[in-house]
Amino acid sequence: MRMSTSMLSQNAVNAILDQQSALSRTQLQLATGKRINSPADDPVATVQLLGLNAASSQIQQFLSNGQTANTRLTLQEQALADSTGTLQSVRDLVVQANSGTNNVADLQAIATQIQSLGQQLQGIANRQDAQGDYLFSGYSASTQPFVRGASSAMIYAGDSGTRSVPIASGTSVQLGDAGSAIYMGVPGGNGTFTTAAAAGNSGTGVIDAGSVTNPAAWVGGQYTVSFTDASHWKVTDAAGNPVTDSSGNAVAGTYSGGSGTIAFNGVQMGISGTPAAGDTFTVASAGSQDVFTTLDKLSSALKSVGSSPASRAQLASTLGGTLQQLDQALGQVSRVSTNVGARIALISSTASSLNSQSTTVTGQISNLADLDYAAATSQLSQQYLGLQAAENSYAQVAQLSLFKYL
Repeated sequence: MRMSTSMLSQNAVNAILDQQSALSRTQLQLATGKRINSPADDPVATVQLLGLNAASSQIQQFLSNGQTANTRLTLQEQALADSTGTLQSVRDLVVQANSGTNNVADLQAIATQIQSLGQQLQGIANRQDAQGDYLFSGYSASTQPFVRGASSAMIYAGDSGTRSVPIASGTSVQLGDAGSAIYMGVPGGNGTFTTAAAAGNSGTGVIDAGSVTNPAAWVGGQYTVSFTDASHWKVTDAAGNPVTDSSGNAVAGTYSGGSGTIAFNGVQMGISGTPAAGDTFTVASAGSQDVFTTLDKLSSALKSVGSSPASRAQLASTLGGTLQQLDQALGQVSRVSTNVGARIALISSTASSLNSQSTTVTGQISNLADLDYAAATSQLSQQYLGLQAAENSYAQVAQLSLFKYL
């Protein structure tokens, strides 16, 4: 095959251009530290990198979501701990008030302290995060959840919704809890029934919170324990009909010695002191009541108590029931707090797993994309020598001509 002078020249030029292109690509790799700077460098690895980078971005988003959720839940956990401390302080004051050594002024001072703690509890329930969102207002993050209505009763202005964010593939975590599930709807009394002394009682009888002895026998409703005299009592239902036992006998009994137990329909309660003829006590199915109303009623009872033995006996019954109500509230806050703690633990364990995955993915990306500087430097030297050889070869070819030998 004969080669013309122009073909020889073009081949030499192409060789130089190829060497320059290879040298330029290696120089770019050394400058960026990346083996792949365009899909053409390694099409197969480029596709793999797209998948790995997408996985890495998703992991980072999950970690970011987890950090956001952890911050908010930590704030909620602290608010719940503060709520527990406040309610426990109220409970301590109730025990103090029930000691029997306080005069009217002492009880009114305790009432003032409880009012102050109630305001403190409202402030805790209305806490906000760094963005100004309320912790316990559900979806209505910009709405203050707990406000006083026209009648001074506490109103929950939030909603019952709860937001969640994904913290891993197939795993989401609840960002918070609605305040209605924490501070509202607290079961009354012992959770099954409540007890109370009638406001018109003239004796010194005190009824305790009672207990359930046979849940299957309990029939909800309202019952009245009436003392026909200081030594005899009977139980009637809401319609005034006598309550009967399993044998059909009316539930009634005698009372002596300053204490006694009254039992019917699977429940029992103790009465102490000296009831007067005509004194009554109510036993009713437990409804629910927000914790703020509990504190309001408690404060009111302490402020209105008189110095008479009958007034003190009514207060003692109220304080006994309030202790049960506070225990129910503390239990409700504790259950939510435990759930929040479990969510924080889930975020932590999930983040640990995600960080391990991120390390693996980052390593895979590095193996595919990062440059081996030693190999690249050696290759650059070889390519530079190749370019010099091509240029020298072209210089020799360019001098070939028959006229040179004439």
